[in-house]
Amino acid sequence: MRRKGPAATYRFGYGMKWVTWLFMATGVLWVAAIVLWLVAGGRVEFTTGSAPWSWQVLVPAWMTLAGIVLALGGCVVFAQQMFVAILGRFEHDGLLDPPGRSGKRQRPPA
Repeated sequence: MRRKGPAATYRFGYGMKWVTWLFMATGVLWVAAIVLWLVAGGRVEFTTGSAPWSWQVLVPAWMTLAGIVLALGGCVVFAQQMFVAILGRFEHDGLLDPPGRSGKRQRPPA
């Protein structure tokens, strides 16, 4: 059913705050991983090929992986918020309005 009145505007819920925080945490982790990789000597140790790797290689690698996981979580929450917004619009305005209810002229009979 269609509600009378102006079109619905959707205000995002608390989930969008989670998206912001997850992507900010991703950025912080990646910046810290790059700094450790370049400054602590992880890049030099990795390119020389000495194995087993020390903390200079492993810590930035795990920080980067954690950032990827957080970014994927942020993407999932963002997609969920978009679907909720779309369904909220359908609930308010209706998916398909019959011609007689939209205020437009009705179709002529065939």
